[in-house]
Order: sequence, then C-alpha cells, then structure tokens
Amino acid sequence: MTIKLGLLATSRSVVLVFAALISTCALAQSQASNVASAGTSLVGDHVRVQTHVIGFKESGRTSLSEKEWCAPRDSGVAIRHEADGIYTVRFYDIPNIAEAELKKTGLGQDCLAAGLVNLDSSYTISKNKLATFDYKRSGVTFGGLVIPFKFRLGGDKALSSSSTIAPYVGFSSRYLQFFGVSLNPVITGGVGFVPVFNPASGTAETRSAMSFGVGFVMTSSKNDQFSAGLILGRDVLSKSDRALDPNVNKPWLSFYLGVAM
Repeated sequence: MTIKLGLLATSRSVVLVFAALISTCALAQSQASNVASAGTSLVGDHVRVQTHVIGFKESGRTSLSEKEWCAPRDSGVAIRHEADGIYTVRFYDIPNIAEAELKKTGLGQDCLAAGLVNLDSSYTISKNKLATFDYKRSGVTFGGLVIPFKFRLGGDKALSSSSTIAPYVGFSSRYLQFFGVSLNPVITGGVGFVPVFNPASGTAETRSAMSFGVGFVMTSSKNDQFSAGLILGRDVLSKSDRALDPNVNKPWLSFYLGVAM
C-alpha cells in the first residue's frame, strides 16, 4: 500500500512538471514581443577567433582602405559597433605566432602575405565575412524568463505552482560553449505569484512577492529562440504572509524549458 501511494505521488509530480513546462512555452511566446533580449548581436562582445582570419580593413588610412589584413589564430577582438552589416572592431590580444608556424598551412601563408593586424589600430570587417570563420564569443547577455513552478527547500519540501516572471542579466563565457550550446550564469529578479496557505480557512490565496534568484540559462546556436534554465531563488513576502505560511520564506529550486523572450 505504501509503495502504491508513493508511485501515485510521484506520477502526480511528473504530470505537474510537464504541465508547467507546456504553460511556460505558451506564456513565453505571449510575452516574447515585450521583453528585450541580447539575441545574436556581437556588439559589445569579445570574440576569440579559432582560425586565421583575413578580411580586416584598417580604419583611417585612405591609401590602404581596401587592403585586408589578417588576424592570426587565437586573436582576441572587441566588437565595438555595427552599421550596415559592417563591424568596427579593435584587437586587445594578438598571439605571437612564429613565421615558420604560419607557413605550415596554406591559410597561414596567405595570412603572412596579407600582413598581421596590430593593437594600435581600429578595423572594420563584414558581418557576413566574419561569420564564415570559426570563433567563440563572450560578453553580457540578458533577456526574460518565466518560472512556472518551484520546489521548496526545507519546510515540507513541496512542489509548488508558484510562478515568477522576471528579466535576467548574465555573462556568456567562451569557456562554457560546447556542442552548439552556451551555458550562461545569470541573476534575476522580478514579480512572483506565491500561494500562501491560511490555516484558519484551510485554503491557499495567491499573493504577490518580489522574487530573486541566481542560476544558469542555456541557449543553443541551432535555434536562437530556445532557452532553458536552472534557478535557485527566494520569494520576499510581507511579514503577515510569512506568519501565515512559514514555507513561503524557504529558498526554492526550479527549472524551465521554453522560448527566448
């Protein structure tokens, strides 16, 4: 009998989780046009090229305006701004690769013949041309998320339908990019809707709260509308609400799966 009750409770929790995930997708889509996000823009990011890249044009030198310079493999470049599909960039790190090393490959020989970029100049490069080379990016990321349920840590350890709608800001690191997936540490804060149980009436009433959390948001290069996350957070309610239901003051853990907003 105990085993049957345990299986029944587990199955109910699984159903609740899947229902919450489906509602997340629908709610995220309805909010998508209202929340700004970093998207795929490289402006403000640092890029580390993984191959030799030929195509950087030096700014401010009219006599060499069409000459394309080469950034050797593992060069670090800061993307300053974009206009009409052209990035303006500045290099902050250029590796010291020996001439003999460059001559080992055809692209390396072409890079040597084109001439190497330097740290003192500003350059431009076509957005489409840069996209044809392999690179990893790092920089600030932001967007919005919808948390459909929360697992309370401590207390009765209940799975709650409490939800939070909040913006987040985080950092995308090139060291956390693998298999087309980027794992970004974030902080988030926004409005939460928390069920508060009243022992006197035996019912729960939804109350507004401030929700704060930290965690990870995962995005994919295969589809920039995909997002998923794991968030550890806490809801801040009034003193009277906390007195009615001490569980609402416990930290919570949640994950979501939906579309980027």
